[in-house]
Amino acid sequence: RLYRLELASGTLTPIDHPAGSIAWGARVRPDGRVWYRLSQGHREPRVLTAGGEEVLRAASEPAPPGRPYVSWRFDNERGQSVHGFYAAPEGEGPFPVLMLVHGGPTSLDLDRYYPEAQAYIDAGFVVGMVNYRGSTGYGRQWRDVLTGDIGGPELEDVNAGLRDLIQRGLADPSRAVVGGWSWGGYVTLMELGKHPELWLCGVAGVPVGDYELGYEDLSPLLQAYDRALLGGTPAEVPELMRDRNPINHADEVRAPVLFLIGENDSRCPYRQAMAYVERLAARDHPHESYVFATGHGSNDLDEKVRQQRVILSFLERHVPGLASSRA
Repeated sequence: RLYRLELASGTLTPIDHPAGSIAWGARVRPDGRVWYRLSQGHREPRVLTAGGEEVLRAASEPAPPGRPYVSWRFDNERGQSVHGFYAAPEGEGPFPVLMLVHGGPTSLDLDRYYPEAQAYIDAGFVVGMVNYRGSTGYGRQWRDVLTGDIGGPELEDVNAGLRDLIQRGLADPSRAVVGGWSWGGYVTLMELGKHPELWLCGVAGVPVGDYELGYEDLSPLLQAYDRALLGGTPAEVPELMRDRNPINHADEVRAPVLFLIGENDSRCPYRQAMAYVERLAARDHPHESYVFATGHGSNDLDEKVRQQRVILSFLERHVPGLASSRA
């Protein structure tokens, strides 16, 4: 929400604006008017005035309108209320479902423009985005749940979201897919190994596949982050690593997996991701790998399009009843 604070009086007044996320804040112009950047799940970001006038837009042709996000609450198995968003195609469900897991873990999903999500909806998926325990934006206690307990609460909350979408008649449990990037890729591999009965296939983008091996290749700064998150180095928390390192559950994976891996990734290093891939290959488990030359993702538009095509092609081959992405 956006508010105006009168410094002299301390009065706080809400500014009406459409639903969505005010990304990168708001500014007061020299003439006293407020401009802000509004992002919404179903359309590209715009710069608006406090009165709702659109003052700046992208010079390129706008993308066609997508499907709106629905703000969504459900209870996990502990009785805790979990928040997230979902977006569904037009028509009646149940639809194939993609649980799209955000990275971080100290991050969150918002009602913001995410063209990849709209591509999945166009293909026929209902997309669920869960702000699992460990996400930011819901207070310190919610955020810090993962300290010393990674790879457990996230799965409980994502699975509760999947159950809720099934109960609402939106999701077909026989066509459930899990996917995500970075920490979302970590959760994806944990889901496929710990809950193989739930998933038809999975998409792991720049994932943590072998936590212990990956720690060796991190910068000192990222190693310090991991120590704070884990409660020590991986070697100092062996019981946690036995249960919460994805590679230790790779032999239980049943579903086909697509990997997208950056050769120069400094956050989720190449060597540890490939170690997980090689574990699947050693038992001839169905998997595909797309390796790209940059790091933790890519800012190159052509590369982003290539990656999205790879993902959609994989999903079309493994999920029955999807709309073709090929024009």
